[in-house]
Amino acid sequence: MNNRSPVRIPRALPIIAMTIAASSGSTSADIGAATPAARVNPITATDLLGLRSITEIEIASDASRAIFTIQSIEESPDSEDKPWDYRTHLFSLDLTAEGALPVQLTFGERNDAAPRIAPDGSALAFVRTPPPSKDPKAPKPKPQVWTLPLDAPGEARQLTALEHGASNPVWRPDSHALLVISRIPKSKIPGQPHYDTERPGREYDDITRPADDAHDDADSRPDGDLTAIRHWLEANARDDNPVVSTRLAFQDELSLMDERAFSHLFLVELDADSASEPRQLTDGFKDHLDPQWTPDASHIVYVDHERDDTHTDRKRRSAIFLIQADGQNDQAFLADSAISIDSPRFSVGAKALSFRTTEMQDWLYAQPRLASTALRRIQIIWSSGDWPSDCSPPVATSDDKLLFSSRWEGSTPLFLTNLRHEEGDPVRIIPDTVETLAFDEAGGRILAAISTPENPCELYEINRDGTRKRLTDLNTSFLADKRISVPEERWIEREDGARIQYWVMPPTDIQPGEKYPTVLQIHGGPMAMWGPAESSMWHEFQLMCSFGYGVVYSNPRGSGGYGKDFQRANHADWGHTPSSDVLACLDQAIADNDWIDTDRLVITGGSYAGYLTAWIIAHDDRFKAAVAQRGVYDLETFFGEGNAWILVEHAFGGFPWQPEIRDLLVRESPFTHVNNITTPFLIMHGSNDLRTGVSQSEMMYRALKELERPVEYVRYPGAGHDLSRTGDPKQRMDRLLRIIEFFERYSDNPRPTPAKPAEQES
Repeated sequence: MNNRSPVRIPRALPIIAMTIAASSGSTSADIGAATPAARVNPITATDLLGLRSITEIEIASDASRAIFTIQSIEESPDSEDKPWDYRTHLFSLDLTAEGALPVQLTFGERNDAAPRIAPDGSALAFVRTPPPSKDPKAPKPKPQVWTLPLDAPGEARQLTALEHGASNPVWRPDSHALLVISRIPKSKIPGQPHYDTERPGREYDDITRPADDAHDDADSRPDGDLTAIRHWLEANARDDNPVVSTRLAFQDELSLMDERAFSHLFLVELDADSASEPRQLTDGFKDHLDPQWTPDASHIVYVDHERDDTHTDRKRRSAIFLIQADGQNDQAFLADSAISIDSPRFSVGAKALSFRTTEMQDWLYAQPRLASTALRRIQIIWSSGDWPSDCSPPVATSDDKLLFSSRWEGSTPLFLTNLRHEEGDPVRIIPDTVETLAFDEAGGRILAAISTPENPCELYEINRDGTRKRLTDLNTSFLADKRISVPEERWIEREDGARIQYWVMPPTDIQPGEKYPTVLQIHGGPMAMWGPAESSMWHEFQLMCSFGYGVVYSNPRGSGGYGKDFQRANHADWGHTPSSDVLACLDQAIADNDWIDTDRLVITGGSYAGYLTAWIIAHDDRFKAAVAQRGVYDLETFFGEGNAWILVEHAFGGFPWQPEIRDLLVRESPFTHVNNITTPFLIMHGSNDLRTGVSQSEMMYRALKELERPVEYVRYPGAGHDLSRTGDPKQRMDRLLRIIEFFERYSDNPRPTPAKPAEQES
């Protein structure tokens, strides 16, 4: 017997059902075969544990098979504090046989990712990360690259055992070698950086470095001369006791930033039975990101920041560089001072290189565009043309087009465009409202992992006429008996002509003539975008509806998916205009839906939406309760406290020490208006959240306690900013139920208590 509280575990389901009914066209066919009468069970908190998602897709060049990754939440019976954890495994699907079922390729507690099929289809390369050691003092396991035969039976074999790990395998066109990336700490790289390391009063090479052979013989004593003392201090810092930083970007997501590391390329030669030791191709204090072989395998292109003597933390603009296949003759290949360039992709016909660009002027609001150039004569040719929203990194298709996803009016569909925009505008190939999570194309076949309003993820084959066929049963059968609420799309026009899109979700078991409490949900970012198929919120919204709440959510000004001008419309105005947008949507929802009880309104949001939640209740007292999660409440201190500090400069136009900017930050900070907050308030934060900084929540909580206002504070140990999406599953469920429990205190919700489960964990 363990001492955990009894928790009902969802019935284990096979990840792939024995039969999959093909569906095409409208999303209504994708829900599954269950009739409304069969949907008898509400969505519960523990349903989170049964939902699965696809994170990556790779199609063989001849379109004979697809490899994809499935992330699931599995039990960890050996851990009392963390009873569930994430697992990612590889699956294969035969695309030549009608109705073929996916086959699981990898198993166990390890996480497998980044599948890459050899050009000749003979083998699969992937990245495997072992589970962490049960010894808390043991070093974090390093990912390594493995390979698995696809054309004959065989076991997976490890290709790399690099000290600092290996990732991002890229096959050479002949299928006999792989490029891999390893991130090497700065102190392990010989020589001196070409940029200013910004350590005041010290030279980079004024003591022996760990990479030097003489390091072990160095005099290292706390009572020695200055050189010996410096060696002793350096040794302490290498053990992170203390952490020493001279970087501008000194905060990671969960802790202070590790030592700066640089991504270097290694080559692994393969034959039928063995692999060579990885041979390092690049060196120095520079990165080699997203490498791609040229079609003739004579060179490699990669992405790095512009090369000058500026510290790497201060660089924003990236470019494409070119080296020979042996790592020699490193040079800039495609660079432009007005744009940042990334995501190089060679066309299948080997005639062009495509890439993504972002304007450097006003870059926070710039919408990334796609472009191409011929290989023999460098000239940027726009591919996505005047498409007004952002473009994902492209996939070069077998007919020399580009496939990309883009956020647009609450949806993230797929688009096809020509290498030259003059040959036609981008064409949307998914007509309805979806969120595209991952996609690939080869041999004329397009596969995509898609979230719909009814199902947070399945794999589909997409036809260019807009129809699609479901290929998996990740969640369809699991959800077949679940009652769900489907979002209803609405638009409003504000007084200044701005059009705001929003959605209303009625309670799952809504009854005619009854009134229901309603949650105003707000998205973060502030440049995020929500829609009816938003996978990250699917379970949360459905859970609230199953508890008898309506949900209203919108994309106020500042959101992505509506073009640059709309996204920039909250510049230096994080509070008034966005809050007026979300409240106007709520007002219209109330006017159009007589089931919304205006005496039982509640509000919540996370990150920037935690900010906006606090802002709203400081200016509007209509809500019975409010929950702000991982929010920013004081913009002056946010500059030093969060790793998103750059938002202060670019979203407000300057720095806190500038008087006019300080006045703006004070005016726009919810903390400035804390004395006006009387709404019962739950404040939630992760103890290791360095995106927004934990003292933001501490300041707000302490002020409200000093003011004797109804406030409660919840801190999640070890949790970071992404708690609600990728955090510890137990903490994610606790967060959801804690929000609802807080609302229940003030909403007078007569929801009946669920029946006790027949089977519980003892």
